[in-house]
Amino acid sequence: MTVKRKKDTGEQGNGGQFGTTRRGEANVTVPPADSGREHPFPAKDYYSAEELDSLTNRGVTVTTSPLPRRTPFVDRNAELGSGTTIGTSVFIESGSRVGQDVVVSNHSLVAVDARVGDDATVGKHATVASGAQIGDRSSVDFRSTVGQDASIGENSLVGANSSVGERSTMGSRSCIVDGAHIGKDVRVGDDVVIGSRAQVDDGVTIGDCSVVWGHITSDVAPGEVRRDEQTFDGLTASREEAAFGSQGGWLRKQYGRAR
Repeated sequence: MTVKRKKDTGEQGNGGQFGTTRRGEANVTVPPADSGREHPFPAKDYYSAEELDSLTNRGVTVTTSPLPRRTPFVDRNAELGSGTTIGTSVFIESGSRVGQDVVVSNHSLVAVDARVGDDATVGKHATVASGAQIGDRSSVDFRSTVGQDASIGENSLVGANSSVGERSTMGSRSCIVDGAHIGKDVRVGDDVVIGSRAQVDDGVTIGDCSVVWGHITSDVAPGEVRRDEQTFDGLTASREEAAFGSQGGWLRKQYGRAR
């Protein structure tokens, strides 16, 4: 017995569209696999576990672990400076450049075409995304992310559990305190402190030597002290603690800002 389905016969109930429509290859367009990607992922070419030992001849320390699946994945097309230490379960991808005396901590990622400057630190579970740049002597702390094509200047800090959005830039000697989130296309100047758990909206500009915390939705003038949309005439100890959170002591020593 031959069973005829309504989509084959075009019977009432489907308006006949199945019976009259013919779909050929010309009806379907498949975009290229890397369409619209600025950093297409190249073919992976990681060193084997045995070959990682050869990096010691270039002054690179690769951390080992007796636990399974803890071997770092280092692409042969990445550049590694002497004195660098690579933790367990790290990914360093093709086209990335890691400077001299850098620490890339356990479970972190330095993605395709990223740059990490000399004496910098990439903390545990941190991500330096494709095309991002980290300046000399700067630090990306625990579980923090520097987004695609973002840039962090020299002697700066991205605190734990913080994020810097795509294409955002941050100047020298600046600090993003724990738990702060910076949107896309944000411009942060030199000697800036962005306080604990702050949120900075996309496209905002923060001038040099300013201190901000809370939710920042509009541009901040150089030297301005602002919480949300409220501006203060300088810092006090209580406002500093509100802005700096758990890192207040370190920031007072680093910047000497409170008065």
